[in-house]
Order: sequence, then C-alpha cells, then structure tokens
Amino acid sequence: MRVVALRSFLMSAAAHPDPRARAKLEARINPPLPRRLRLVMRVRPGTVGGVEGEWHERTDTTLSDRCTLLYFHGGGYLAGSAATHRRWVSRLTWAIGCRTFVPEYRLAPQHPFPAALDDALTVYLALVEDCVPPREIVVGGDSAGGGLSLALLLRLRDEGHPLPGGAVLFSPYTDVEHTGASIGTNAGTDYLPVGEIRVNTAYLGDHDPKDPYASPMYGDYRGVPPLLVFAGGREMILDDSTRLVDRARDGGCDVSFHVAPDMYHVWPALLPGHPETLVAETRTAEWIARHVPATTR
Repeated sequence: MRVVALRSFLMSAAAHPDPRARAKLEARINPPLPRRLRLVMRVRPGTVGGVEGEWHERTDTTLSDRCTLLYFHGGGYLAGSAATHRRWVSRLTWAIGCRTFVPEYRLAPQHPFPAALDDALTVYLALVEDCVPPREIVVGGDSAGGGLSLALLLRLRDEGHPLPGGAVLFSPYTDVEHTGASIGTNAGTDYLPVGEIRVNTAYLGDHDPKDPYASPMYGDYRGVPPLLVFAGGREMILDDSTRLVDRARDGGCDVSFHVAPDMYHVWPALLPGHPETLVAETRTAEWIARHVPATTR
C-alpha cells in the first residue's frame, strides 16, 4: 500500500503544470518539524549565491560546526523541494553534528539540463567564497539529488575548482536512460514511476543521456573525493548505485557502499526510527568524522 501511494504521489506531483502549486502539494508529505525536532533543531530560510533554500542547524551550536553539508533534494529533477525533505534533513543534520543548506535548485521541464547543475555549482562556489573551507564541505543528496552531487563533483574537478571533503549519496539516480535490470526486477517492491519511462527527456530535452554530467554512472572518477553510497536492495534503481560504485572504484575513488537488503528507494527519508535508517544515520556521522576535519572557524 505504501509503495502504491508513494508512486501515485510522485506521478501527480511531477506532472503538475504549476510549479508553485506543485510545491504546495509536495509540502503536504513533509509538514513543519515535529516538536521533538523543533527542540533541538532550527530551520530558517536563506540564500546562497542568489539561490534560495533552507539552513538547518542544531540549537546547540557547539555541536553544529563539524562541517557544512550541501544537500540536494531528490525528485527526478522534476519535483521535490526543501519542504519535502525538511524532516529528513533535520534528522540527518542532527546525527552528523553539522549545519546544512538545502538549495531550491531549478527544476525541469521549465528549467531543463543543465540548470540544476549550474545552480549546484553556483551554491558550492558561493560557500567557498564565503570563507567556508572546501575540505570542510560535504555534498550529498538522495535520488536525483545524489546524481546532482556526483555531477557537481565531476564538474568541479573538470573545471579546476577546489573539491569538497566528500559526498554522501542515498539511492543516487545516476542513469537517466533507465537501463538497469533492477528497474524491472524490483518494480513490485519499490514506488518509483520510472518503469514506463525510457529516458528522462523532461529533464534532458534532446541532450545526450550518456553525458556524465547528466548520468554520472558514465563519469571518470579519477581525483574525485571519497564517496559514501547507500542503496536499498529492493529499489528499482539499485543498479544505478552498483554500477556507479564499480565505475568510481575503477577510477581509484575511495568508495564506501552499503546496501540495506529489504529497503526501497531512499528509505532513510521515509522511515524515521527504522533500524536500517538509524544505521544509515550513524554510518554517515562516523564516515564524515573520519573523512572531514572538524572546523577551526
């Protein structure tokens, strides 16, 4: 029942012709923080590099400065917002002990590729220009936000910009052609509406779907900072993660990969308190503590 409901919601939200109305519809799936989170977290609107978004910070600021997490929400590049991911990002921010910015990057079809990537680059470089040491920035995201994080790493490397300390990816969407066998084999245990869509042309237009900036599965990961990747064993785009991990490791990238056998797409955002969610949150905090130096600012 949950799988069917989520699939129906995503299809209706992504197809909504009015972006503002769509955002209001999406916000219903993730209303304001519950009281227990409001006691320990603060969420405030902000703008970085001209891109609007939300800042998440722990109320105990002495534990909120390990790093800056630049988190990109999922939604197939067609949907999603800081509002839909507010509870999840606050929980993750609390677990890590950091501060997090969630940008409202531009969405297709009104703003097709590479608008989202351009916004991601703008926000990252603005953080660096604002005296946030690159090594103390972690980029991350779920689904399309995970793919966007990877595309950002590749573009930063290619253009000679300073690289962040690493990236944390939850069920990353790395193949906009949808060629993975898991799309068919896991169609009955996941909620993604991608099985009937051959290529995400709403995002791509007529652009080459094998461009690594669109489908990071095809990227060259030499010189890219460490990656932490989570995937669900029952999710339709499981192969997006497994093939990405193989590609990155072949390029010499340091990759930690964790598959939760019985979980579907981006389960940590949807199942708060679930044992597998707590494992993912704890592993993320531990991984960042090992790979990203505590700030001295």
